[in-house]
Formats: sequence, C-alpha cells, structure tokens
Amino acid sequence: MSEKLTEKQQRALSFIQGEISERGRPPTLREIGGHIGVSSTNGVRYVLDALVRKGFLERSPMLSRGIELTDRSAVSSGRSGVREVPILGRIAAGIPITATENHEGRVSVDRSIAPTDDTFALRVRGESMIEAGIREGDVIFARPQRTADSGDIVVAMIGDEATVKFYKPVGARILLEPANSRFKPIVVDPGTPGFQILGKVVGLMRKF
Repeated sequence: MSEKLTEKQQRALSFIQGEISERGRPPTLREIGGHIGVSSTNGVRYVLDALVRKGFLERSPMLSRGIELTDRSAVSSGRSGVREVPILGRIAAGIPITATENHEGRVSVDRSIAPTDDTFALRVRGESMIEAGIREGDVIFARPQRTADSGDIVVAMIGDEATVKFYKPVGARILLEPANSRFKPIVVDPGTPGFQILGKVVGLMRKF
C-alpha cells in the first residue's frame, strides 16, 4: 500500500490535522472542500477515501465530522508526541447530571496530559470545582480506574448520574467533596446503588 499522497490529499490531511489540533474537532466535508478547492462533497469523499486506503484516516460515514487520525498520520506530521483523546460527553461539577456518552469528537493533546491510550475526556458543566481550578466549559482528562486515594479528583457515577469531585472516604461512607463553599458534599453510603469510580482526573484543557 503506497503512502505517497497527491497534493490535494496532503493539503486535506494537513487541514484536518490542524483543525483537530486547534479546535479539538475534525472539519466537515464542506470545510475540507473549501480549503482544498473541491466544491463537490463527493469529490471530498474521494480524497478522504484515498487517505483511508493509505492508512492516514479512519472514517464514520454516517457522521458529519466522523473523521479520526491514525497513528500513521500523527507520525507523518511530526506529532508522534500527541494523542487523540475521545470527548465522551459532559459531566457535572455541581449537582450530578444524567451521564451520557454522546461522542463529541476528539481532542489532540500532548501525551504527558493523556498518559495512556484509554484516557478519556469530558466537558465540565457547573461551578462546584472552581476552587480546584476546574471551570464551566473546561475539558478534563481522566485515566480509567475503579479505586482512588483520599484527595484524588475523580469521575464518579451514582446510578445513572455522573459528577467530578474530590474523593474522601470517611469511615464506611464516601464523601464526594466540591471545591466551592456554596456546594455541599455528596454522601455515598455503603451499598448505594450504582455507585462506582470511573477514573481519576489527570489533566485539564481550557480555551480562552
């Protein structure tokens, strides 16, 4: 399988890499077409299909932004120190919200922020963690794990609801503590249905 790219294929790939890196999401077919000078969406699909065949992209044809970079495309752009992390949805830093795994695309971050391949990202809603530097709209990165040490910031599930809080075991109970004096801790008693730790927060990204 040849890795050599035509001029249009290289321009499309570079544009996609740049959009994912700068905006945290891939461009649409029309955006790609406007950048490479192809007016037909079928023409853009032809270029993307070639990039898929050559191993630089993966696509989900049913999604308008269903484009993902492969490890080969990261190496080709000199971005081998970058990891593509899926943004799985939104999580409450406040009153827990119903957990969803609506895929919001991917974000490119340095591997020091996303240390493992299974690192996942969530967008924060609410202000209960502002004194810990976590604000509304931030993207947090978490490493999947089922246990935590006291004082860790964790992503936790309670039934069908998810939240991000400090983890603090007290006797037989667990307190999920906010970092905002206006909010009260969430008290988790032994045997609380559906309680589990999904991961430990290991990084954060914010756009100004």
